[in-house]
Amino acid sequence: MAAATTPVKTQLEAGLDPRLRIAAYLSIGQAVLWAFLFFRWVSFSSIDWTPFRAELVLADFALARSVPVTVYVLYGVLFAVDLAVGVGLLREMGWARRLGVGRSAVVLVAGLLYYLAGRDFFGAIFVISLAGMLLVLLFRQKAWSLAYPAAFYLFVFFVIPNLIVFVVSLGERSRLGTVIYPSLSPENLGLYFNDYLRFFGTIGGEYIYLRIFFRSLLIAVLNTVICLVFGYPFAYWIARQPIQYRNVLVFLVMIPFWTNFLVRTYAWMLILRDSGLINNFWSITLHEQAVMLADNSQFFAWLAEVTADKLPLLFNTPAVMLGLFYGYLPFMILPLYASLDKVDWSLMEAAADLGANRWRSIARVLIPLTAPGIAAGSIIVFIPSLGAYVTPDLMGGARVSLVGNLLQQQFMTVRDWPFGSAIGFILMAIMLVAIVIYFRVSED
Repeated sequence: MAAATTPVKTQLEAGLDPRLRIAAYLSIGQAVLWAFLFFRWVSFSSIDWTPFRAELVLADFALARSVPVTVYVLYGVLFAVDLAVGVGLLREMGWARRLGVGRSAVVLVAGLLYYLAGRDFFGAIFVISLAGMLLVLLFRQKAWSLAYPAAFYLFVFFVIPNLIVFVVSLGERSRLGTVIYPSLSPENLGLYFNDYLRFFGTIGGEYIYLRIFFRSLLIAVLNTVICLVFGYPFAYWIARQPIQYRNVLVFLVMIPFWTNFLVRTYAWMLILRDSGLINNFWSITLHEQAVMLADNSQFFAWLAEVTADKLPLLFNTPAVMLGLFYGYLPFMILPLYASLDKVDWSLMEAAADLGANRWRSIARVLIPLTAPGIAAGSIIVFIPSLGAYVTPDLMGGARVSLVGNLLQQQFMTVRDWPFGSAIGFILMAIMLVAIVIYFRVSED
């Protein structure tokens, strides 16, 4: 009896490959999509549909205008093929996998041609992404099946835009603000990198762009250090609280994210401006009280003189530092807390038993154990601080120009896109090299 049921049990345990099952459901889902689009196309005259961009592109094709039935055939063929692939995969038909692979390859090419013809980016990306996902599943690539959504997103919205920016950086700005390229020849190869050399060159004998970069680098480093100095003790305090309070404290740290960063920056401007809360107290309330008491004490006479002028709290470097510190402190606290929460605190007690004082235990035990959190928090704070634009522009005004402001000026004001693209790539390369060096040193 046991021998008779063993093959059945083995077959039930094996079943259909989960990746092929997902591919089958994905194919059936696409078949439903084609059926819905077919219904929309047929019922446009009776139902007031809002047309998709793809439908407008199809309607503009000469073949579609002269022979509208071709669109019906297109949707019908896609529906039949996807439905056949889905049902065939569920029934473990060998031809279904081969048909699905061929269908996906054809759709990938058709999606690219569709974008070139209709310039419908989102429609083409949607079709290509589904075809690529189906292809990966049909080839039963376990790692790529899991990583495909994130990898495709990064490729489309990070790799391709960066390649476009790099190509633009090799051009030159014309008199009309458009991008032009030198003729391709060995003699002109150096001209493609003129904007990169311009960043490191001089204007009137001064390295203006390098000065802006080093100012940005200094502010980013200072902000990272200040956030670490304030964030580490706070994260340590949260990690040492009873477990029922930790989530509440972390929640309080995350509350600022509920408000738009731009709104929070404007709030600081309202506080620091000449007619803001601090200056009103300083130059009105405190000044009036000091004037009233000036005859009674030399100190109040001095205070009345000092408070006569408003405090320069806005449109300077300290104001930019304050805005960056306020904006990025939570990004330092959260990785530090995640690292501190995993620390085995008995190691600190063991260090104390071996004669180490509190500071030595922190330096030799706690900090090495939380080094990953320190590295993660520092990188998360340093990178956006180096390229910050909103905070320096609003709280620094025209007096504090950083790399982010320089990029904005080149793209939006001067309309020198090649130079702005070159600055962006130089900044990206410098940050990448700095991060690689940091990790290599930390590993050693």
